[in-house]
Amino acid sequence: MKFCKLNPLPSFLLLFFLSVTVIWACSEEKKIEAISFDTELLKSLVSEAENLVKNSDEGMQPGLYMPGSVEELQKGLTEAQTILNNPESEENVSNAVKSLKEAIDLFKTKKLRAAIPYIKQRAGTYIKISDGIKYTIRGSFTIETDCYFMDLNPLGYSNTVFSCAQMEPNSGFGVRYFEDGHIEIVVGNGDWKDAKSVPGVVKVGQWQKFSLTSTGTIHKLYVDGVEAVSLEQEHLAAKDAALVIGNGYVFNDRVVNAMVKDVRVWNTVRTESEVIENKDVMLNGNESGLIAYFPLNVDLGKEFYDLTNSFKAELVGSIELVYDGGKPEIVLDYSKLDKAISSAENMKNNIVEGSGDGDYPNGTKDFIQKLIDGGKAAKSDAKWQKDVDKETKNIEDALEIVEGTNVAPTLAPAGTYSAIFGGGNFYSGDAAILDMKHSGFTTAILWTIHIEDDGSMIFNDKGVIDQNGDYIGDPEWGARLATLLEAPTTVDRIELGIGAWGSKSWENIKKLIDQEGIGSDTKLYKAIKKLKEVTGATAINYDDELTYDVESTVAFSLMLDDLGLKVSLCPYTKSSYWKSVYEQVESERPGTIDRVYLQCYAGGASNNPINWNQHFGEIKVSKGLWCKHGSACNEGDSPAEIENDIRAEKTNISGGFIWLYDDIRKCSDLGNTQDYASAINKGLE
Repeated sequence: MKFCKLNPLPSFLLLFFLSVTVIWACSEEKKIEAISFDTELLKSLVSEAENLVKNSDEGMQPGLYMPGSVEELQKGLTEAQTILNNPESEENVSNAVKSLKEAIDLFKTKKLRAAIPYIKQRAGTYIKISDGIKYTIRGSFTIETDCYFMDLNPLGYSNTVFSCAQMEPNSGFGVRYFEDGHIEIVVGNGDWKDAKSVPGVVKVGQWQKFSLTSTGTIHKLYVDGVEAVSLEQEHLAAKDAALVIGNGYVFNDRVVNAMVKDVRVWNTVRTESEVIENKDVMLNGNESGLIAYFPLNVDLGKEFYDLTNSFKAELVGSIELVYDGGKPEIVLDYSKLDKAISSAENMKNNIVEGSGDGDYPNGTKDFIQKLIDGGKAAKSDAKWQKDVDKETKNIEDALEIVEGTNVAPTLAPAGTYSAIFGGGNFYSGDAAILDMKHSGFTTAILWTIHIEDDGSMIFNDKGVIDQNGDYIGDPEWGARLATLLEAPTTVDRIELGIGAWGSKSWENIKKLIDQEGIGSDTKLYKAIKKLKEVTGATAINYDDELTYDVESTVAFSLMLDDLGLKVSLCPYTKSSYWKSVYEQVESERPGTIDRVYLQCYAGGASNNPINWNQHFGEIKVSKGLWCKHGSACNEGDSPAEIENDIRAEKTNISGGFIWLYDDIRKCSDLGNTQDYASAINKGLE
């Protein structure tokens, strides 16, 4: 056998191979160490996850975990356990560590923290329940919720605890309360019917449970288990509105300033004893007749299902969660108010008062200073953002009005008049008074007085006369209205409107006259006398669109004549009724009825002044038109259109009027108050 002699490797190659071997060995050792390290970390995380899965309870109460969260963690745990039992690589184990840690961290965020929704008083804010709930509340039902009111002041007409209501047709139901603490049930069935409690039922600063039961016809409202009010009226279901808590769905500025919890919806009429016995009991969600149950006592985000997992709630608008049994922290934003005050100060420093062309009326600087003082007072006294926002808007609107007062108004021709109806703006602010004084309108009609069955009276939504005939309204209202007639001004007449579409005022007038007559000791006489003293009104404007009872209307007119008041009629239909009222009053007290305002808009759009003039002796009607209005200000007539319309009718009418001042303010970019007055006055020339 032949042996071959092997030559030894060069030393540098031997050193290279030895180095590679060592490096490879070290690398493998580090890999093993890394896998071992990650495996130990993974073991620790698996142990933590196992304990969480084993010892964590799910539910909808504080301290429990959100339903489904344990199952989700178990999935991550199972995947990690599989890799732990068979680690394939460093990357494999490292990814498992990362995934399981993320799953554990996410799981811990699912632990429910005590939290209650605070519905801030902003338009369009409410808790909306998914549409399917409406099928439950069409027949017999009970709705309950707990509320903690921060205050009772309304943003809109009222504050709504809950509702499912719409217009056209007027249908659905609602529970609402007012500033004096009285609460009402409202039911729609083509028309709105309501029933109200005594004042003081709704409280501030304490939890109260509100329970509305309904058979579809008989509705009862319990407050803390005690029946507060009931209403018998068939209920027409609202098909196009949602069930919302803390506001109205259509009238969405009727929002509460409150925390809300424990919303329950049943498909049965709960008895009084059931309401009382269960008002403080936490439910399980499987009670007989319980359709939906939202405890609203934990943070579930903006959208979530109820405890029965059947219906969804959505927190809409300005809703803040108040945690761990606390109360809302009220932080006010004064930035817009500061800007408005600064604008007022700049305007005051740059205007010239006087009687010359382009001058502002004497007293304008004093008026602006009052705005500045009011803004500064709000900064120190306001408790709620709505108060700050209200004062800001008051200053901004007033400055906009002031800017136009250095232009001379167009006056109505001799023997004619121009009038305008005004609602809340004619009650609560000085700016509207200043606006009217320099507008060119000769008549301001305060719209509207609602007369209750006990003789008390409300101006729009503000109580002004109580059942004893005493004035209970804003103590400054009379003083503001008095300045409306002080020179320089174009206004020479103030009227008080009574009634409105759907109003029960004229029905209640009939009842009160049937009960007491029209003497000076009656509730009606005393109340009207007091309103005359406060407002300076010299005429009462009749807007009856419901009752149409000739006998009581004539009697009421004679009572007004005894009080030294004129009567103006405001018809849109039922010409035979208005003709009979005029003829009978005229036959007994000639000249008592001195004006007729014919509605030529909305339901009276087809009215023709010539046709109506034949019913009122020597009186020519005035023609009424609706200014620009609507959500986008795209409805109604512009000043130019109104001027043309009035000019075409000027030989058949004694004047013209505008419905509604409040709409002019909302749509002022399309015409201000002076523009509309000028349209009528020029049209009458």
